[in-house]
Amino acid sequence: MVTGCAPIFILGLLGVSLGSWFFGTHIAARLTGLVALASFMLYFALLNWTARSNIARKSAEEKLEPKEKTTDNGDDNVPFTDEDRVEWAHYLKSEGRILWAGFVFLAIVIVALIVKD
Repeated sequence: MVTGCAPIFILGLLGVSLGSWFFGTHIAARLTGLVALASFMLYFALLNWTARSNIARKSAEEKLEPKEKTTDNGDDNVPFTDEDRVEWAHYLKSEGRILWAGFVFLAIVIVALIVKD
């Protein structure tokens, strides 16, 4: 948990410290930190959207073309089953909702801070 959240906190602290250093005001420091976090969330939300789009496109292509039977070539790789694909798609959908909700929340906070000041 700590290692997963650490980059977000470090990015926020870095944004606040750089904003304070460059601009010298508290509102600029807060806005810089929030913009850094919002950019981070937007980047990963777009990566998630790209992965979900690729999965949807691939499943649409597989429906049009029949599956070819693969032969065992001696690899130790475990095949990615249809159940695994459905579970992965569900995970990406849930993760995407969280990322987009976080980005929208941060955008609203940024706008509120700008309007308030």
